[in-house]
Amino acid sequence: MKLTEIIKKIPELKLIKGDGDLDVGYIWADSRKLKPNDVFVLPEDKAETIESYLQMAYDKGVKVVLVSKRNLKLKNLDLFPTILESEDALGDVHGKMASQLLGNPSKKLKIIGITGTNGKTSLTFILFHIAKKLKKKVALIGTVQIQILDRILESGYTTPDASSLNLLLREMLDEGVEYVFMEISSHGLKLGRVAGIEITCAGFTNLTQDHLDFHESMEDYFDSKFKIFQLLEQSSVKNKFGLVAGDVSFGDRMIQRIRESNLKTPIYILGKSGEFHYSNTKLSLLGSEYRFHKKEKNLPFIEVRSIRTNLLGNFNVFNTAFAMSIAYELGFPWDEVVTAIEEIPTVPGRFQVIPYPDKTRIAVVDYAHTPDALENILKSCVEIRPKQLICLFGCGGDRDRTKRPQMAKIAETLADFVFLTSDNPRTEDPESILDEIESGFSRGFKRYEKITDRRVAIQRAVSLLEKDGILVVAGKGHETYQIIGKEKTKFVDFLEIENAFLNLDTGL
Repeated sequence: MKLTEIIKKIPELKLIKGDGDLDVGYIWADSRKLKPNDVFVLPEDKAETIESYLQMAYDKGVKVVLVSKRNLKLKNLDLFPTILESEDALGDVHGKMASQLLGNPSKKLKIIGITGTNGKTSLTFILFHIAKKLKKKVALIGTVQIQILDRILESGYTTPDASSLNLLLREMLDEGVEYVFMEISSHGLKLGRVAGIEITCAGFTNLTQDHLDFHESMEDYFDSKFKIFQLLEQSSVKNKFGLVAGDVSFGDRMIQRIRESNLKTPIYILGKSGEFHYSNTKLSLLGSEYRFHKKEKNLPFIEVRSIRTNLLGNFNVFNTAFAMSIAYELGFPWDEVVTAIEEIPTVPGRFQVIPYPDKTRIAVVDYAHTPDALENILKSCVEIRPKQLICLFGCGGDRDRTKRPQMAKIAETLADFVFLTSDNPRTEDPESILDEIESGFSRGFKRYEKITDRRVAIQRAVSLLEKDGILVVAGKGHETYQIIGKEKTKFVDFLEIENAFLNLDTGL
């Protein structure tokens, strides 16, 4: 595609220097992936780092560079015959260009984007399996994995960069996919990774403290999440809609922001005052039951369905109700959706149950790594009424430190016994992290142990787990590694628990 054609479609672009008739192949911000006819998006970084990236691009024969106004004076820019300037954020223009160069694949797909601090992975996974059960051609993009029909790919980021994302969507379209269920992170929204993507549905699950190492404040975090509804409003696809959870943290704030913005796209609410609602929840170790309510459009009554699902925990009642609300608005056959909800595969690392060999007790692996997520998982276990509840968790190093004592207080309040252990300490001292978590305990609290080695901690917790008890192992969930220092080694909570159960059962 010629540069002049791209500029006509993206008015935020300006040709500062060079040949507008130049044919462009693709666009990358990663200099390692560049080919001579590609556009190089200059990252916002330190001047000396940017200069080295420019040199790498030049050495690869690249002729076109996209820069922000603040970087127009970089000396190595003179090496390039063609320079584009963005009046908008570079990330936003990057995404729009990537989409244009691939023929706008998102416009020909039905993309359901889910954002929120907690629940994105479970929700997209549940929706994917509902649609698959209904014989739809589906794909999944998320934290745990990327799946195109039956083919599973490794996932790097929750939301891939704009170039990788559009290539994925193009591949999905070429393979006949109809529906794409996609996690959209606050990072992806703020950095423009999803700019130019045409979505059919935007869902907001909640907002609680997390990622304050990236976002300057909770307000910035909230503003980034709201961008998903701006993305939805800009989408040109037919029958688009949004869904907001009303009875959650920041739910009211999000509804208020949407109303103040006068969006023309219909936005529905899951909650007591919304179009969708659930009640009469019953929880057990065998599954969950509840009543699902939906207001009939243009009719004076509410339809109520009795729902059963194999998924455990109150938060999975929320997740399945949210998924059914979206499925209903997508026009999926209602009776088939209700049947599909009954048997959903376990979401890897999300309330993943590991039973003791004689099934007298269980462990639960969950990715809960924020105060709200840990509270939700522990409350869900309390509601099942186990004889004993043990909680084992840590906090990631080089990440938000303010949540550490908060999570300790939650564990103290809800669990019978607590183990503090390493998560991914990264370059922080593992014992210092545990000390910061420990500071959140009440004075005189003694129902806990600190064991830095996660494997040893799991073995110790399993040895203390009584009949009819639940052990919650939180923080790493689906991850198959542990990062200590800069070294990444294999570590899977699920397998460690299975081995500990087996050794306990055989008396080893």
